[in-house]
Amino acid sequence: MSRKRSNEKKHKLNVFLLKEGCNDFKEALKDEDLLVAHSLVDADQANSRLFVKTSEFFPPKWLEFFDGFLEVNIERVFNSSSSAVLFIRSAGRIFVFSFGYGKGLLNLDLVEDNFGLRVALNSINVDKIRSVDIKNLDTVVRHSKVQTSQAGTFDNFGFNIDRDILNAVTGVSNDTDFGKRISGSTSFHLSIAVKPDRLAFLCGKLLEKFLDVTYKERFPWVDHISEVRNKTIVLELDSLLLKMLQERNFEQIFLSVPEIIDWEQVHGFKYADMDKEVREDISIEDVLPTGDEIIKVNLAWLERKQVLCIGANNDDVVNRWTLYKCLNCELKKGNEAFLLTGGKWFKIDTAYVKTVSEEIAQIPEYANFSLPKSKGEKEAEYNKMAADSDTSRCVLMDKKLIPYGGGHNKIELCDLFVDKHDFIHVKRFRGSACLSHLFQQGHNAAFLLRAEMDFLKKANQQLPVGWKFDENKSINPSEYEVVFAVISKVKKQVRDVFPFFSKVSLQQVYKQLKVYGYKVSIAKIEMQ
Repeated sequence: MSRKRSNEKKHKLNVFLLKEGCNDFKEALKDEDLLVAHSLVDADQANSRLFVKTSEFFPPKWLEFFDGFLEVNIERVFNSSSSAVLFIRSAGRIFVFSFGYGKGLLNLDLVEDNFGLRVALNSINVDKIRSVDIKNLDTVVRHSKVQTSQAGTFDNFGFNIDRDILNAVTGVSNDTDFGKRISGSTSFHLSIAVKPDRLAFLCGKLLEKFLDVTYKERFPWVDHISEVRNKTIVLELDSLLLKMLQERNFEQIFLSVPEIIDWEQVHGFKYADMDKEVREDISIEDVLPTGDEIIKVNLAWLERKQVLCIGANNDDVVNRWTLYKCLNCELKKGNEAFLLTGGKWFKIDTAYVKTVSEEIAQIPEYANFSLPKSKGEKEAEYNKMAADSDTSRCVLMDKKLIPYGGGHNKIELCDLFVDKHDFIHVKRFRGSACLSHLFQQGHNAAFLLRAEMDFLKKANQQLPVGWKFDENKSINPSEYEVVFAVISKVKKQVRDVFPFFSKVSLQQVYKQLKVYGYKVSIAKIEMQ
């Protein structure tokens, strides 16, 4: 497509690509009866068709604010909304150009989810990215849009390739046919000087960019994790989840609080519309009906049933979540791996799952000190019991906070300090968010001890005589071991207890601690 003269008017275009197998324009429309079809001049209706929803006029909402306060009636002030979609058949596929609110006319289940993102990643200047839309899975699912004052690389946006999902990207195009600035997510946005009779050629170029796998070389992490937005697939996954629940197959299902909370301020949990018992933790076995009542478990039941968080001070309900949002599930559908967390399904690249699992398998199990079984007590009680089990070898460091970095930042050196060289961090299994916090705390303490002499001196103030570090030199990390110990009643090996996102967190922390020079191990504390 030849470059247009600079004085020609540019048009902002928003382009979708329908999935393979969708061959009828009308199939992709939500409410065909509300639309008026138009043909382009000298165009074959089988290859192009414009569908327009007639304009609707309505008073603006802000007008209500002035009811009864205006001398002159201005009820004739109206806003209008219009929308249209243009279908173009090119290179054996159907493309859709949306105008106004045209996106709302489409059945998005028939749209390629990452069409725009792939085209953008294959066409963008890697050194001139302006903004990214990120979904972060570090502890809870968070959305953020990050912009920079100057165009730059992905490194400028603090992108974590192990934990972040790229939803959209905007930047400078390398392809002059797409104009200067492009943006891609589900659809592809561009601004160029083009006439409708040239759109078929443009679609051919867009399809080439969509099918190009060059982006995998430039951004190999992009396909690691992606949110499942196709409603049909989500329904299939939910059906598999319900089948597992009704068969009471809890091998890959557990409940966890879907956000970070201060456990010291929590008395326990209740389930709405059930007995009044306050439980220390939440468990799918406690809330799921038994016998013939299990048939009640469907999506509506999961969305209706609520988990209540009870405050430690006054027994009031301080938070609540639906049971569905608290559910965590790992399952396979065919050869594909899927995860449910925070009320959303994610598809995990199978090669990525294999890589993470192989790296986690390299982490040895801790064998230097025999950690006693838990009786279900709180973490603080367990830590004291474990320390008391052998006071000659173990010092209790739980709750002994060390200030660092100014302000109110404080951190524990560890929960249990064994034989003057093992830093054991203990956490009861309560889902990915809880374990991610455990791994990060262990990393931060080990880093500060190695890098900040002031932190080392403050740590000495918490240690008994004979256990203190030498304040005349930095520690040698190779002499120390960082241990992540998880209290769990699940009858599995320790590395199999970790949900996938926890494995990703552990994988990242393990690599960093090994670079610092520390030995790293994991341990499972059996719960009686």
